[in-house]
Amino acid sequence: MGSQTSSNMRCFGPGMTHFGCGNVSRETFDVFYSDFIASHAAKNVKALKSRLVCFLGSAYNSNMQTISTPVKTWFEQDLNVSRETLDRLSQYADLVVKWQPRINIVGASTAEDVWGRHLQDSAQLWPYVQDIATTGKIVDFGSGAGFPGIVLAILGANNVTLMESNTKKTVFLMEAARVCGVLDKTEIARERIEAAAPRDADVITARAFAPLPKLLELGQRHLKDGGHYVLLKGRAFEDELADARDAGWTFDVTTHASLVDPDGVVMILKGVGR
Repeated sequence: MGSQTSSNMRCFGPGMTHFGCGNVSRETFDVFYSDFIASHAAKNVKALKSRLVCFLGSAYNSNMQTISTPVKTWFEQDLNVSRETLDRLSQYADLVVKWQPRINIVGASTAEDVWGRHLQDSAQLWPYVQDIATTGKIVDFGSGAGFPGIVLAILGANNVTLMESNTKKTVFLMEAARVCGVLDKTEIARERIEAAAPRDADVITARAFAPLPKLLELGQRHLKDGGHYVLLKGRAFEDELADARDAGWTFDVTTHASLVDPDGVVMILKGVGR
């Protein structure tokens, strides 16, 4: 199982895990997952317990990341999230910080402000996907640490596919989904986007993933007719739009100033074609 899991593990769903072309039981996956956690655990017992407490479903207390008053107010008033949802986001923030030294899932300089740099940045997409969140399908390209896919699932999206080719990051995503209580709302897919079966997405999201022409090239197989893109883009977004048009893509674009990145935008693309 060792070599197969490292090269062919494709996706984790609520009831079954897929390795290569075959199905394996949840028990088999749990063995793999436990082995991974053990192999990457720190030598001291306290650190090991802190990693396993979420995986084992034990009580979890947030004690690492503190949310600033402005960010907390934004979540409570602008997004109108519940205390339970804030607690789940806190658990997620702490988990990111705990795993960061082991698998480098976010930039080192941003790990000190997970709430602002990552959670709020991801959550600002919620108003633009909320209309399809209950019945539609969101596919998140290059999920990495789960931004924005896991955040959107915590906020209420019922069907989120997180596509990430890195094995260690997909294991982190599995634990994050369990800790935050969204395992039944997510599919965690370890596979390359260009090789994956079409996902028939209502919305494709991405954050710090790929230049727009490449992203559209990858997304054309996975976006259903009438679907659209909701993307987080940085200061070069105008150049990316120009490059995409030069590559033959047509679309209707709307941009909204980012709440987190002073040079960035939330980019919405509809009617994409070539």
